[in-house]
Amino acid sequence: MEDIRRNGSGYANPTAYTAVKKADRKPMNAKEYLRQVAKLNNMLRNKTAELEMWRSVAVGISGSCDGERVQSSGNPQKMADAVIKCVETEQQIGDYIHRKSQIIKDIERLPAEEYDLLHKKYIQFFTLDEIAAGSGKSYSWATSVHGIALKHLQEILDERGRKGNV
Repeated sequence: MEDIRRNGSGYANPTAYTAVKKADRKPMNAKEYLRQVAKLNNMLRNKTAELEMWRSVAVGISGSCDGERVQSSGNPQKMADAVIKCVETEQQIGDYIHRKSQIIKDIERLPAEEYDLLHKKYIQFFTLDEIAAGSGKSYSWATSVHGIALKHLQEILDERGRKGNV
């Protein structure tokens, strides 16, 4: 589980956070950093569903479990609270999108072959076997390029950490 360090304003800033493991508070390595994308995708999907639920409450539409009864007016305070939840959820979705975008920007800084492999593996979720086959190369080529790309990405992350732009 990771914790996002905030920039002091209470909102995540894509250029002012560090993802760290909660257990030991050490910065993530490049592979862990890239693996966040899968979790971010799940979080985005779930928050989007949550946002739709809050929007329904905010406009005063609620239904019973059997889908027959629909109420078009509701408690004004409940509706106001739902609007606040909508705004908060939209901000969280924006934060997740910024985090995912930052990860993609980081791999875009790599040489083309390394970028392509990491994008296919961690953004498109292909296996190294599939990437190798799609490139007409061997599995050992894919593992080699993967290792080199992770090393280069780690250098980028370490440099950012030294500059304080984590």
